[in-house]
Order: sequence, then C-alpha cells, then structure tokens
Amino acid sequence: MKISAGSLKYQQGSFQLSVTQVFGDGIHLVTGRIGSGKSTLSLLLSGQLTPESGSVTRAGITSCIITLQFPEYHITGATVTEEIKSWGIDPSAIDTAIVPDVFLDRDPLTLSRGELKRLTLACAFAKEPDLLIMDEPFSSLDTEMKDWLCNQIRVRRHGITIIFTHERETLPDADYYYEMSDGSLHSAGYDPEERDGRELFGSPHVQGQGQLGDPVAEERSPSEEEKPVFLDPRLRLFSVLCLSLGAFMSIGGAVIALAWWVIAAWGRWKLPNRTVALLLLILVLAPALGTELLGGDGLSYGIRIGTILFLSFWAFTEYRGGELLNLFVWAGTDRLGFDIGLAAEMTMQGIHLAVSDIRQIIFAYDIKGYQFTWKTIIPASISLLTLHIRRSEEMAH
Repeated sequence: MKISAGSLKYQQGSFQLSVTQVFGDGIHLVTGRIGSGKSTLSLLLSGQLTPESGSVTRAGITSCIITLQFPEYHITGATVTEEIKSWGIDPSAIDTAIVPDVFLDRDPLTLSRGELKRLTLACAFAKEPDLLIMDEPFSSLDTEMKDWLCNQIRVRRHGITIIFTHERETLPDADYYYEMSDGSLHSAGYDPEERDGRELFGSPHVQGQGQLGDPVAEERSPSEEEKPVFLDPRLRLFSVLCLSLGAFMSIGGAVIALAWWVIAAWGRWKLPNRTVALLLLILVLAPALGTELLGGDGLSYGIRIGTILFLSFWAFTEYRGGELLNLFVWAGTDRLGFDIGLAAEMTMQGIHLAVSDIRQIIFAYDIKGYQFTWKTIIPASISLLTLHIRRSEEMAH
C-alpha cells in the first residue's frame, strides 16, 4: 500500500509547490511553518486539488479520508447524531468519552471548536480508511485531547497516516519525519520534539509564502506579473470611483470604463472563476430581466451594473494587505484614520478568507461524497457564518 507524488507541481501567484515523494505503510509526520505548503500538499495527496503537472498515484488504497484544519468545514448534519451518520458511521461506534451522549441531540455548530474537532477526528478514525490525511489535527485541542489523538495515531497500525502540523509540544511517534519549506518537502530523519523549534521556524530557508489552504498566510512580495496596475492604492481607489460613476451614468460611460479596464490590465486580466462568474451573471441578469419585463430599460441596467461589478472585482483582486490602513491614515487623522482603515482591512481580510472558506467547504462535502448544490447552500452558509463569528471573536481577544 502506497501513495506516490511524482514530480508534483502546483502554483498560485508567486508560490510554487514542487514535491516528489512516496508514502508507504506507517505514520508520516510533516512539520513546517504556517504558509509553507502543508495544506496545499494535503489537498493534492487527497485528490481535492489537481496538480498543474506531475501526478498522484495510489497502489492498494481503496479508501481515503482527509480532515481539514477547521472542523466547521465538515459539518453537514443538523444534530451531532446526523453529523456522525453523514460520515457513514453508526453513532454507537463513537467513543462516548470523546463525544458524550449529551451532545448527540445538539446542533453541532453550538459545540466549541475543540469539541467539533474531537467529533470530526473521532468520525475519521472510525471510518478506518486505508489512507488518513490530517491537516493541523492538534489545533484547538487541549493537552488531554492531544494525548488522546497521539494514542489514536499510535494504535492505528493499518494503512498510511500522514499528519501535517506546526504543533511543537505534543506529537506522536512517527515512522517517517519530514519538513515542509517554501513548497518543498524534505526528509528530516529526527523527532521534531528533540529539535530546537527556533532553529526550524527562524531559519531563512523555511520562510513560508502565502498559498491556498492555509488561512493565515505569510507576507510575501508580489512578482512583476502580480503587481497591480496602480502601485499607489490612492490612484487605484480614485480610478475605481471615477470609472464606476461613469459606468453608472450611461452606457457610453460603461463602455469607456470597460475599455479602460481591458487596456490597463492587458495580458493580466483577473477574471472570476466559473462559479463566481455565474453568481455575478445572475446578480446582473435577474434584475435586468425583471426591469425589461416591467417596461424599463433592463439592457442598459445590465451593461452598466455588470461593468461596475467587474471593476469592483478588479479592485478586490488588485488589493494588497495594509493598503487601506495606509490610505485612511493618510487621508484622516491618526486616530480616526487608523480606526476606519483597520475596519476596512478587517473587512477585506474577511472577504478573502470567505473565498478560501467556501472552497474548503466544497472540499469537505466532496470528502463525504456529497454534491455541493443549491440545496446545500443554506447549511454551508450557516457553517461559514459560524466560522467567521468564531474567527472574529478570536481576533477581538
């Protein structure tokens, strides 16, 4: 039984992951700084992401489970009992010391993150998959539960277990140790608990870069292709306001604004993916058709509002962390400008995180074999909202 990553390559922005590795039977522990590529590799190995080149091949593996970093992503049941059943498991098979009976009738999203993590991990172990991949399984667990997790990993001698973590204090004994740094996987050959953590996380060769999958990404400098049309955010904001105003006033203004956007971003257009594009299209077409049917000028509305949406999307993708804070501090007083700028930064960060969270929720549904359809939008939205409320509480503290 083995899983092989053959010349695996995946790129997002200036971050590039490149891995060649064979994982056989046993416990594989991958440590590394946040943003070094652990989450991306876990998704590639599980089949949730498709590499740009190279391949992931499996031999003798008939079942695979991956647990994502945030347990809220996995929730699809209205009660804890339904959530356990959604994994294809009889609730009686779950250890009551980990998921007490008093939890069974509760809404899983009313549980704390630590309790949710215990529920998700208990379900994953109960499935007894040939390949078990865990992304940051120790986060949100207290010391007692970390010890329980280490014991669960230790007694799971069947199949392949791959653990991706930046945990340094409590770790299971593993058969193989690796370090992830800058999108590359290196054999470590030692127990991370016996190594000075400052050496690993402070050394220049493991400074991580932001990438898909890690909710907290490391700061990085954009490449030449990634640099925005206007390096000065004041000019970018001013241009968006002027172009949006012109597009709103008339069809001619919308055409000019759209032409300006095409020329300014020539060769570097950042169009939304198909799902986002479809949602934007619905947002524009629905009111436009309604206006047209009621005798109004729906065509004009559609062109003008559609252009404004594309300009907004451009401003969103061109945004760089810290710009709005700098902009408002420059425009206002230190106190008022800082407060408004901080609120703007947190809003933009929330939007960026929401995009990543939606992608992770879709992955979580696929892990259970569910299709992400219009019927699942409401439960997925509740999970997303709960996750962001908890994240906001943590940020406030």
